[in-house]
Amino acid sequence: MILNERSLKNLEGVHADLVRVVHRAAEICSVPFVVTEGLRNLKRQKELKAAGKSWTLDSRHLTGHAVDVVDANDFKYDIPDLTKIAAAMKQASRELDIPIVWGGDWKQRDTPHFELDRKVYPASGISLTAKATEIASKVITSRPVLTVATGGTAAKVASAPASTPVPDPAPAVALPSPPDTSWLTGWKGTGTTLADIGSWAWANPLITLGLAAWILAAMYLVPKITRKAT
Repeated sequence: MILNERSLKNLEGVHADLVRVVHRAAEICSVPFVVTEGLRNLKRQKELKAAGKSWTLDSRHLTGHAVDVVDANDFKYDIPDLTKIAAAMKQASRELDIPIVWGGDWKQRDTPHFELDRKVYPASGISLTAKATEIASKVITSRPVLTVATGGTAAKVASAPASTPVPDPAPAVALPSPPDTSWLTGWKGTGTTLADIGSWAWANPLITLGLAAWILAAMYLVPKITRKAT
C-alpha cells in the first residue's frame, strides 16, 4: 500500500526514522491505514488532555517521535485491524533496526499510537518544571481518561491545527461506547502515576533530594523553632 496524501502531510515534522518505519509498514501491511496525527504543538496537546483524549502533556507527538493511525477501509479503530497494523509496524521496526513502542501494549491501551522507543530516542516535548508539575498534579487528582481508541469519532483525532479541522476521507462514524471499567482504569492510573513519579525521581536525584530535605525541614525543624519562640 502507498500512503495517501493526508498521511504524507501528517508525517511532516515527524522524526525521519519513524517515517521510514511507517512507510515500510504500509508496504507490507495487509490492512491499509491512514496516519491521522504526527507532530503536534503544545496548544493542541493541552486541548486533547483537557478533552480526555490524552493523559499527559509530555507527549511524544510534541517532538515528532509519535504517530497515530487508523484503518483506512472504514476509518474505525477496530482492535483486530489495529493489531494487524501493529504487527506490520513491529516487523518494519525489526527490519530497519529502529525500535518502536505500540500503545496497544501499554496497561492503559492507546491502540492507534506508535512511538520511537524513549530509551533510544529520549527527547521530551516539555520542560522539566512542567513535567514535575504534571506529576505532582497526578498525585493530587486522578481520573479515568478516554484514549483516542475508545471514544469520539474519527474526525476528532484528525491531524490539524486546533482552529482548522481537516475533513475525514470517509464519513465520521461514532464508535461504540466501551464497557464501564472506570474503577479498573482508576487503579491502573494510580499505578502508572506511581511509576511516573519513581522514574522522574530516579532521573532527577538532585531535585528529589532537595525536595526531601525541604519536606524534612518543614516536618521537624519548623515545629522546634516555633516551640522555642513561644
